[in-house]
Amino acid sequence: MRHAEQITVAKQLLRFIDTETTALGAEVYRQPIAEYTSSAIAAHEAQTFFREQPLCVGLSHDLPGPNSFRTHDLTGVPLLLVRTADGKFKAYLNVCRHRGARVAEGCGTSRGFTCPYHAWVYGMDGVLINRPDEPSFVDVERATLSLRELPAAEQHGLLWVCPTPGRNFDIDAWLGPLGDELASYHLSAFQHYASRDLKRDMNWKLVIDTFLESYHFCVLHKQSICSIFHHNLATFDAYGEHFRLVSPRKTIHDLAGQTEQDWRLLPHIVVIYVLFPNTVLVWQGAQVELWQIYPGPTPDESRFRLTLYSPEPALTDSAKRHWDKNLDLVLHVVENEDFPVGEGIQGGMHSAAQTHTLFGRNEPGLAHYHHCITQRLGEGTGVTR
Repeated sequence: MRHAEQITVAKQLLRFIDTETTALGAEVYRQPIAEYTSSAIAAHEAQTFFREQPLCVGLSHDLPGPNSFRTHDLTGVPLLLVRTADGKFKAYLNVCRHRGARVAEGCGTSRGFTCPYHAWVYGMDGVLINRPDEPSFVDVERATLSLRELPAAEQHGLLWVCPTPGRNFDIDAWLGPLGDELASYHLSAFQHYASRDLKRDMNWKLVIDTFLESYHFCVLHKQSICSIFHHNLATFDAYGEHFRLVSPRKTIHDLAGQTEQDWRLLPHIVVIYVLFPNTVLVWQGAQVELWQIYPGPTPDESRFRLTLYSPEPALTDSAKRHWDKNLDLVLHVVENEDFPVGEGIQGGMHSAAQTHTLFGRNEPGLAHYHHCITQRLGEGTGVTR
C-alpha cells in the first residue's frame, strides 16, 4: 500500500474509531442458502470460476530460481509450474502426451521431466526431448507432443494460471486498478516459509466468508485475537470484483501526535485482499499469507492451501521459532475457532431453518463478494433472491 493510500486509510480508521462505526453497505443483503448447497450451482461455478479465468497459484518465490518447478493440484487439473533456465514462468498440464501419466511430483529443481511410466523425457520448456523405441512412434511427429502449455503470467510477485489451454488472458486488465497497489508490496521479494494443505466439510465460499468481516472478532476470537484488533471495525474498497478490507490493530493509536507524513500504517493493520474468486491475500505485520481456496468433491466440502511468506529467509533457529509461532497462531484461529463454526453452518444449511442467510450493513465485503458471484453465474442457477 503506497504511503498516500496509507494516510487515507488511517484517517478512515481513526474516524471509525472516534465515531464507533465501520464501513457500511447500502442495505442488508440476502444470500440464498442454495448457493452453498446446490450441486447444479457447484458445477456451474467449477466451469465459470475454475476453468475459464486466471487463478492465483502462488507467489514468485514458490519458484525460487531457474529450472525450479512445483506441481499444483488444487484446481482439480494437474498443473506443472516451471521457471525456465532464462527465468520465465510457464505452466503446463502435468500429463505425459503418451499415456497420460504425471511427469513430475512435488517441487525442486530439474533440467527436465521423465515420465515414470515409459521414460518419455521433456525439457523445462515442455518440449518432448526423447522417447524410447523411437521407430515405434515414427508416424507421430515428436514436435506435436510437447506438454500442453497453459496461459500463465507473473505480475507484481504473483503467479497466475488459467487451467484451460488456449484461454489467454491480460493480467493487467484482470487486476485493473488493484495492480498498482499490489506492486507496492514488492511481493517478489518474499520468501516461501511453509505451506499447509487443509480440507473442511464446508462450501469453498463459506471458507472465504470467514475472512470478510470483523463483526465476529471479539465473540468467536475473544481468547485469541480480540485483544489485538478493534472489534467490528474495518474499511472496505472494491476494485471491480476484487476488493480490500483493512482492520486496525489497537496499536493504531500510536499514530497520535505524529504528523500525517510520518504515519506508517502497515504495522498497525491487517490488510485482506480478495483476488476474485478464490484467493485471499493477507498482509499482517511483516508476513504475507496466501490462501488458495477451492471446491471439494461435493458442495459441502472444500480444500485449500495456506502458505506463509517471510520478508527474508529464516536462516536461524530464532527466526524459525518466530515464524513457526506466527503460523501456529494463524492455524489455531482458523482450525479451532473459525472452521468448526463454519462446518456447523454448512450442516445447518441443509435444515429448514432458513432459505437465505443475512449479511448486515456492517458486512459490505460479504455483500459485494456474493453479489459478484451471483452476477457472474447469471440467471441460470434457478435460485430466487
